[in-house]
This record gives sequence, structure tokens and C-alpha cells, in this order.
Amino acid sequence: MAGNRVLAAGKFDILHLGHLAYLEQARELAGPDGELIVVIALDKTIERERGAPPVFPAEQRRRIVESLGMVDKAILGHDTENHTKIVVDIRPDVIALGHDQRTNINALENSFREQGLETKIIRLRRVMADGLCSSSLIRERIIDYYRENGTAKST
Repeated sequence: MAGNRVLAAGKFDILHLGHLAYLEQARELAGPDGELIVVIALDKTIERERGAPPVFPAEQRRRIVESLGMVDKAILGHDTENHTKIVVDIRPDVIALGHDQRTNINALENSFREQGLETKIIRLRRVMADGLCSSSLIRERIIDYYRENGTAKST
């Protein structure tokens, strides 16, 4: 493989243009002959971090992301808070970190080196996508809509 093996990760709940911009940038890092592998957060990870369950279950989110042409493979995250384990398993050349994903890059790279990996972490730029490009904003808009218009009636 002449390109890079790139790892991207996220919740991908309520897929939107911001997610697509992130994955497109990650694909660019992989190159035409590279591979983009996307790790989808488990439901319990989202619940722990957000304090609420995801709208779509993990397997549905995985299938949706994997169906995107820029993604070679989407997998579910590990049932652990040890994020280095999945990196050791996948052995990417690059981790594409979203502009809003918070982590200590130096500490993480040092941890990888201790595991014998030379994985680089690249923080991607924020791309202003047309429309709503945040799951939180989308959820807020839906809540506001139903507050203003009453609850939905089943058909």
C-alpha cells in the first residue's frame, strides 16, 4: 500500500455535513491508495460522555458510516477507556483528530511509541459546512421545533 492507513473516530450520531468534512479530510490524508478506517463509539461510551444515549444504535451508525464512499471500513470501538488498544490492533500510520476532539496529543503519541508504534496524530481543521454541522445544534433545533409546534402525531 503506497498510501497511509488512517484512523478516524467519533460518535457519528445524526450524521451531518461536519462529519462529512472530517471524513473527507481524513480520506485526503490516506491518499488514493491508502485506507480510511473509522471507529464508531459504542452506545455506552456516548451515554457516559454525553449523559444521554445516542439517537441511533452503534451498529446502525457503523453501517451508515461504512456506506460512505470515502470510508474503507467502519468498526465499533472497544469496550474500554484504553484508547491505545484499538490503535495497537489497527496500527494506523495516522490518526485524524477532529477539530473538536480533545486529547493530549503529545502524551498519546508517547504512549504509542511505548507500544512500538510510529503513529502520527494530525488535528484536522474546522471546515464551515453549509447548514447545521453539529449534532448538538441539530438536537437543539429538533427540541425547539417540538416545543414551538407541540409533540409529533403518529401517522
